[in-house]
Amino acid sequence: MTTASSAWERAPLIPLPSRGHEHEHERCDSCGQPIGYWAVDRLTGLLDRWGWDTYAPETLRRAHEQRQPLALLLLDLDHFKEINDRYGHVAGDMVLHAVAEVLRASCRENDVVGRYGGHGGDEFLVLLPMTNRDRAMSVAMRVLDGVRALQVSVPDVDKGTRTTLTGLTVSIGVALYVPARGMEPVLTDLVLEADAALLVAKREGRDTVRMGRRR
Repeated sequence: MTTASSAWERAPLIPLPSRGHEHEHERCDSCGQPIGYWAVDRLTGLLDRWGWDTYAPETLRRAHEQRQPLALLLLDLDHFKEINDRYGHVAGDMVLHAVAEVLRASCRENDVVGRYGGHGGDEFLVLLPMTNRDRAMSVAMRVLDGVRALQVSVPDVDKGTRTTLTGLTVSIGVALYVPARGMEPVLTDLVLEADAALLVAKREGRDTVRMGRRR
């Protein structure tokens, strides 16, 4: 029998971005460990914070060198704390796993998708290489629609039964990088821009996408 916990423990790992054989023995700048599946968040199958810090800067650097546009999406589940408070953290984890599946289905293999905010975090980062404003909005809307359509069966700890959660939504902030001669992008700046746009989306009713102001 599949238990509530084992359902997400067997979540498929998202493929790490292709790096070539020359990187097989490369080590993380932060912890010194070999780069590999340690960089994956076990709950969602997406990159964890260490994986994100390894692959996202490289993707941004490549976009700058090849003079290609790039977009960053910062997503936050709306009213996620209420799920944890009402149904418990097992239910919250199952919702996070379901949202990760939506992201996996909405992104390409070379997109960099990670869980943000560490343990218990309900935010996600998506870095989209070779992506202009129109495609970034298209991906964001696909994610919005996918989350709205979710039906997640979770245990109800109060009643000792199961219930199906529907009506889930996310808010999304988007930042764009447009190549400009002599201006090397900084990942932190893109995250801050996307975060500011996310706050606007939250203030304007949630379940929506807002574009950041290019710096």
